[in-house]
Amino acid sequence: MVKAYVLIGIEGVDANKVAKELTSIEEIENVNLIYGEYDMIAIVQAKNLIDLKELALDKIGKVKGVIKTSTLIVADSD
Repeated sequence: MVKAYVLIGIEGVDANKVAKELTSIEEIENVNLIYGEYDMIAIVQAKNLIDLKELALDKIGKVKGVIKTSTLIVADSD
């Protein structure tokens, strides 16, 4: 399994609606609103890097209002 944090930038939509839609995606464990360059962060888990790419591009990236993402893959965790 591949665990990652996905930073998500949104524009022109209600952040709570986007967060609710994102949490309905099976691979997303949690979504939090944050301050800074990005508006929210999602903790995700995928079977492999190919599935992670599809999650970021085809699922998260196509949610209405999402304008940018940045994926940070976890190198090691306990």
